[in-house]
Amino acid sequence: MAVLLPIVLTVLIVMVYLPALALLFIYSANLYYMTALALINRRRRPHHTQIETTLLPKVTVQLPLYNERFVGQRIIDAVARLNWSPDKLEIQVLDDSTDDTVQIVAEAVKRLKSQGVNIEHIRRPDRKGFKAGALAYGLQHAHGEYIAIFDADFVPAPNFLMDMVPALINDPGAAFVQARWEHLNRGTSWLTEIQAIAIDGHFAIEQQARCFGNFAFNFNGTAGVWRRAAIEDAGGWQDTTLTEDLDLSYRAWLKNWRGLYQTQVAAPAELPPTMTAFRRQQARWAQGSIESARLLLVPIWRSDYPLFVKLQATIHLLGYLVNPIMAILVICYPLILLLMKAYPPADEMFALFSSLGPLTLAPTIFFIVSQMMLSRGFRSVLSVLLFQVISAGLAMNTMRATLKALFNQRGEFLRTPKWGATAQPSQRKASSSEAAAYRVRADVGVLTDLVWGLLCLLLVIVSIGSGHIFITAYTLISCAGALWIGLWTLWPELRGMFYRAPRPLLSTSKVSS
Repeated sequence: MAVLLPIVLTVLIVMVYLPALALLFIYSANLYYMTALALINRRRRPHHTQIETTLLPKVTVQLPLYNERFVGQRIIDAVARLNWSPDKLEIQVLDDSTDDTVQIVAEAVKRLKSQGVNIEHIRRPDRKGFKAGALAYGLQHAHGEYIAIFDADFVPAPNFLMDMVPALINDPGAAFVQARWEHLNRGTSWLTEIQAIAIDGHFAIEQQARCFGNFAFNFNGTAGVWRRAAIEDAGGWQDTTLTEDLDLSYRAWLKNWRGLYQTQVAAPAELPPTMTAFRRQQARWAQGSIESARLLLVPIWRSDYPLFVKLQATIHLLGYLVNPIMAILVICYPLILLLMKAYPPADEMFALFSSLGPLTLAPTIFFIVSQMMLSRGFRSVLSVLLFQVISAGLAMNTMRATLKALFNQRGEFLRTPKWGATAQPSQRKASSSEAAAYRVRADVGVLTDLVWGLLCLLLVIVSIGSGHIFITAYTLISCAGALWIGLWTLWPELRGMFYRAPRPLLSTSKVSS
């Protein structure tokens, strides 16, 4: 039995650990490549010239809403201020709401109509297809040659269309043009700060590198403008995945359309202020990406694009597998420790793998460079380190989403609630009592985060005893991230269970002025 143990452990490590390590190696190396490509092309932007007012094309602005009582009116007022010829601008409020958002939107639309704004409040008989269904339904009634799309929490600047549409007009092969996301409430908490870090990395480096490197490049679901002909040629909006934007972008790319990116055009939006909402958003994006990969990878590899371009598309669609792969590495560490104890020469072999340390720094360098490119402050660099811990802690959240995608467990499209967060304290936003109506409750999945954190803690203790610093550091990050996320998610539930606000001594209705 003692003779067989090293053999069995070696087989398991070769079949599981080494493939996982190889995939992580490819992903990390590609982060360096993307970073270098973005730095090389950081000053590039789609060429366009200004358009004469008399030559402006007709643009339809679509606002898909679902229960957005705190931000619905804000986005409607923002798009009504867009600098575009009134007779060439059409606004569709695609309202699937089931709460008082319907009345708020109706009043805002009525007010703007009386001011001469071409705006329609569109209600569907059901919510079939969720956001994709709403966009498809609106497109059937749209008259614009170009379609601008904004989620409810965005606040585009008045000159947004003037900065974006000319790039499409001057490039007949472009399907869409995407703006960079900015953040209305970045400084609200450490949670919003680390979310901003992740989004900045995506837009400052990944999107720029993919666009100007002539790789597959995706529309981000909002803050962009589509050419209507490209939407229709690619088969229109479909609800086959939870990321209808990624799906349509790739279907258009497979039809030889390309996307454009305007990194200098920023559209500010709200970041989820609670851990539960953040975890839900990340799970939806992860599940949708893997669903898109399951549907699109075969057509991608059958296409006529160059091999390296296909490889980049594959890495892009499977990017959310990184966290589960990291979890697999952690699971393998006890096997490695056993193998090194039973077969001492394996210690030298693992030391060779540990020498790949510079690759483990790829995500940190990626996000630090993105902050430098966007001229963020020193606080942002510190936030990158915290983001790395939180990202490692999302392993089980992403794992659950991946399994749902692989086993085609769709379920309902769960929106990320918005509470009207803003960088301007004087502006109206939801009070704590009002926001409770949109509160996202913790789900049972948080228990897997806590269990995973405790298992990682056990591995930390074991690895300390073995004297392997690399394994200790790696498992410690996973442990801290998982426990932090789990406890942060449960804290509002526990606080509500054990704390009750004191009742006032007098009813406010009986207090004289």
